[in-house]
Amino acid sequence: MSHGAAQGYFNCNIMATTTNRYLSYPAAAAGISRASSGSTAWSFSAYTEVVPANTITSTYYIAGLTWCWHTPIAAADTTYEWIIELATGAAASEVLIIQVPASIRGDTLVGYVPAIMAIFPEPKQVAANTRISVRVAYSLATTSNTLTAIKILYQMA
Repeated sequence: MSHGAAQGYFNCNIMATTTNRYLSYPAAAAGISRASSGSTAWSFSAYTEVVPANTITSTYYIAGLTWCWHTPIAAADTTYEWIIELATGAAASEVLIIQVPASIRGDTLVGYVPAIMAIFPEPKQVAANTRISVRVAYSLATTSNTLTAIKILYQMA
């Protein structure tokens, strides 16, 4: 039995390269802060603008998201979970385009601020001049948790 090209072992591309570059928004500025609602578990905050309309003036692809998480000192050995949503559209008319689940296990009563980066398996195309906003839901009912330094990682089309 041959393991030649007819069976697809040798003529396949595993990785393609590109000369495009990844950018962040906001760039050269502090990232966005967004607090969870804190009223009940998994209740979403209001949306906060990340990319204003008419700012990125060509079609682009959102490839990832970064943020910092300030640990609340709730209890040792506690799992903290979020849903972070990115949406397009005008204020009060947002349409969900990306949902990012995240969880961290807090094993200390000492507060710390880990940075998190989520790279998406498939970038999400966004039309030029589109406003992007973010909102957050948190797993603990009695704790409002603020994510800071929220930035998108994107690539121009």
